[in-house]
Amino acid sequence: MSILYEPIVKNVGEMKIVGFRVYCEDGDRYIDEIPKASLALDKRKQEICHLIHPVYQIGAFIIETAYIEEEGYWVGFAVHQFVEVPNDMAALTIPPQTYAALTVKGSNDQIRPAYQKLQQWMEQNNYPRLLHKWRVEKYTKWGRKENIEVELLDTTELNEGFHSNY
Repeated sequence: MSILYEPIVKNVGEMKIVGFRVYCEDGDRYIDEIPKASLALDKRKQEICHLIHPVYQIGAFIIETAYIEEEGYWVGFAVHQFVEVPNDMAALTIPPQTYAALTVKGSNDQIRPAYQKLQQWMEQNNYPRLLHKWRVEKYTKWGRKENIEVELLDTTELNEGFHSNY
């Protein structure tokens, strides 16, 4: 795994994504099922109306869900608005949030260790993790689990000493 940047904190506006919801009762299956969904989505991105940036694939999930409808992992592309969402795809709106962010590249089995590094940085710098909010993964390389590039966005809130330029 390579860390491309040091962690930062940033505000991100509302995101609307269209794609697939991946749900696995056995949580260990996500590492295999998410890349499959990612490839299938990439092959069908021309079916999605109002794409913003087809070079970025977005993953989203909540750690501590309140409803069964929030369980799983969404993989999609950002859109300006929801219009004619394909029948077998899902639409998801992620509200504006503040994130601790870290960009990494390498094998997808290195995502968990990268999250651990990000979470340690958050703890050391007094940024609480908000487990009931959406986490986002913004991929610039995807589909092959041995070669990904992703910005990990772990939901937090601003601490008193932080001043944002975003």
